[in-house]
Amino acid sequence: MPALLALFGPKQGLRIPLQGRLLVGRAVTADVQLVDGKVSREHCRIDATQAQACIEDLGSQNGTFVNGTAISEPTLLDEGDQIAIGDTLLLLAGDDGDVCNARYGDGTVVVAADARAHTAAHARPHVAAPATLASVRSLGELAARLTSSRSEEEAAGLVLDAVEAMLKPYRVTMFLCTSRSDGKQERERIVPLATRGKETVISISHTLLKLATASGHGVLVEDAMASHELRGARSVVEHGLRSVMVVPWGQPAKAPRGFLHVDRESEQPFSSADLAWLEAVGHLATLRLAEAGPAATAVEAAAPVGTSPAFVAALRQATAAARVDSTVVLLGETGTGKEEIARLIHAQSRRSHGPFIAVNCGAIAQGLAESALFGHEKGAFTGASATRLGAFESADGGTLFLDEIGDLAPALQVTLLRVLQERAVVRVGASLPRQIDVRVIAATHRDLDEKVQAGLFREDLFFRLNVLSINLPALRERRDDIPLLARTLLERIASRLGLRNPQLSAAAEAALGEWDYPGNVRELGNILERILVMRDPRDSDAIDRDDVRAALGHALRPAAGWDAGRPDENLADAVARIEKTNIEAALRRARGVKSHAARLLGISRPTLDKKIADLGIDIWA
Repeated sequence: MPALLALFGPKQGLRIPLQGRLLVGRAVTADVQLVDGKVSREHCRIDATQAQACIEDLGSQNGTFVNGTAISEPTLLDEGDQIAIGDTLLLLAGDDGDVCNARYGDGTVVVAADARAHTAAHARPHVAAPATLASVRSLGELAARLTSSRSEEEAAGLVLDAVEAMLKPYRVTMFLCTSRSDGKQERERIVPLATRGKETVISISHTLLKLATASGHGVLVEDAMASHELRGARSVVEHGLRSVMVVPWGQPAKAPRGFLHVDRESEQPFSSADLAWLEAVGHLATLRLAEAGPAATAVEAAAPVGTSPAFVAALRQATAAARVDSTVVLLGETGTGKEEIARLIHAQSRRSHGPFIAVNCGAIAQGLAESALFGHEKGAFTGASATRLGAFESADGGTLFLDEIGDLAPALQVTLLRVLQERAVVRVGASLPRQIDVRVIAATHRDLDEKVQAGLFREDLFFRLNVLSINLPALRERRDDIPLLARTLLERIASRLGLRNPQLSAAAEAALGEWDYPGNVRELGNILERILVMRDPRDSDAIDRDDVRAALGHALRPAAGWDAGRPDENLADAVARIEKTNIEAALRRARGVKSHAARLLGISRPTLDKKIADLGIDIWA
């Protein structure tokens, strides 16, 4: 009596114990699922008892072959018989010996067991190879790291780091299942939580996600391009996927909370041992992320801090903006926390489970800006070896943060205006638009009014963006927040560096409050990090005024209006230094608008221009 059923694809054999009734076909309800266009949904059935095994064709379109002969009625099987179904060969073996000498076709085998299979053995048709010491050690290390993670995003990052180190994939992405209301009904959405790999484009096979959802177990594809059912899938065609694994996590037997999606473009496929290891990772992720909960995000961990009236007013406006989907423009100097406020709006909005994508418009290379924002098709230009999703498509269902929008090139301003009006993007090299559902938050430290008047920023785009505007005060305008900010930032920085978090003395807080901060909150954080690094790790005393002054050195300018005098300085140099300090302070208060700065200084605009040129002042410094 045959004891094993061995399935062969182009790269590996899978062994399944024969017991009871085994349905073979393309349907997800099959005990052995073969994703192959030549295989019928319910192709054939094998009935095995302790005495014999019998196979019956279930009216398949392309037939079932035993030892090269098509069968038309139930046929008894014997050890060594070869069953051909589409491009897959099934070999009956008496034991778990060497059964890999059979000839087989070039089809890919995808096995996804139905959770309602007759026996526990059938519930998992792929049989993993023995775990290696490295794989066991990696799971233990991941479990230890996950217990100390503080947020869902951090935990997801640890999971992907482990997968990337162990499996060496081309890409690995952790997806999150969410629901979104379109005003009529709740619709399920699958959004990326985190991704790793050589290519930042996020690829996904919805076909495999459906298979994994239906089975409640992981799905392995050796060669997606060779699969008749998958070769036409959009993700396979656009990204050239070869070997793919999809593992559900978060109570997959009921309704998965998300998926781990791993792919390779190389010729070396994933193995059943790889799939078993990835499923173990999915179980660890389920345990940790269930504790973290959907609201435990890095956005909340870095919530804005401040109690000054100006900052509280900005927070109140941000909370109001989170209740709607209107476009928001955040105004303020560099380092005032515009991205932090944008993340706060996203976290408090109905899009909180969707992606938050941040793009610095001033840092995108001109030649790649359109592709970065709107994506491109494969072959659209030299070097476009694969289709790429742009920032807008990646943020679909969530929030897109366009930082330094005032630096966006004029040509892109036209395209951005069209996207905001039509809610659709056209990839570079494509002709058909793709609908998107994105909430846009823009930010700039420039004066957009002045740029519009100078012809550097489109007026129609300005009005399209400027639905809700929030002004973030500079740190010197909220000095009462410096002690609270310093304590909060010190705790975060010490945790990130793995250092002990010392206390700030009253004298140290006073010293921090005496200085001007051209870089605002970002600069305050840099100063505190410098203090931590310079301190003796064994020093348990509180940070004092001397520690602050040692870290400051000449890195910070004195506060506007403060002057200690220099005994070796002549009067002309002193006057020039004071003029330069006051002009720079006025320019910062006016956010670089020279006409406003001139009014603050009580001088004319031509006089200010001359002094800026004579003193060598950089208005954007």
